[in-house]
Amino acid sequence: MKTFDLDLEGNSKLVASDNLKYTVGYFAMHLGGTSSRGILAYADADWTPVYQVEKSEMPFEFIPVLTVIHPDGKELVLAENVAIDIFLAKQFGLHGQNAWEEALINSFYSSSNTMFFQEVMNNFFWESSGKSDEEKKEYLDKFLNEQLQKWARTHEAHLENNRLNGHYVGNRTTLADIRTTTLLDATEKIVGKERIATIVNETRTPGIIKVRKNVESKPSYQSWITSEEYKKLDVKTASFIKSQHPELVD
Repeated sequence: MKTFDLDLEGNSKLVASDNLKYTVGYFAMHLGGTSSRGILAYADADWTPVYQVEKSEMPFEFIPVLTVIHPDGKELVLAENVAIDIFLAKQFGLHGQNAWEEALINSFYSSSNTMFFQEVMNNFFWESSGKSDEEKKEYLDKFLNEQLQKWARTHEAHLENNRLNGHYVGNRTTLADIRTTTLLDATEKIVGKERIATIVNETRTPGIIKVRKNVESKPSYQSWITSEEYKKLDVKTASFIKSQHPELVD
């Protein structure tokens, strides 16, 4: 198992260097890897997805894991998706410009991150796996009409409070915007785009839709989500979803 490099002063200088490269170690599918990959893609960073990762060698024996590579070859490893996302957001100017902005961005980010890992993956996807068809339908209905409905309603209210300018905080793209975009993208791949669109759409949630359009219109992000690599992950993800929930995949 790897432990963190604790040369605090030296490593602080290292991550502030130019020409850094990054790798994101995660399974060859979307899901838990979407947010960190999305941040790197949006920032047009020099990064590579890595799929062959030995979890037992990682700091907490979990993935995703981020590796920061300096031009001189030195590597730093960072674990845990929240720590990775916030670090990357700060690396690329996608976080707050003061303590209160950071707190707000983290709040919106945390809400969407919890929505994905707790409500989408745990309470819906894994809990309903192996249940009867009737029980699975109940889980799906509850997810759409309770959890997703509440998330969409509350987030739309905050976006309206920011004058529906396509951003959560201020008038620029931040980690909060990217996490909402990657949440919707990953959730659509699990539940189905048509089902998600019954809750999140131009009529009911124009603010959320505008946030997503802003993120996805960035050329570097658009290049990522239309790339052959991304499409391969689409196929792997669909295969995994079908193995657990064949009723969700056409």
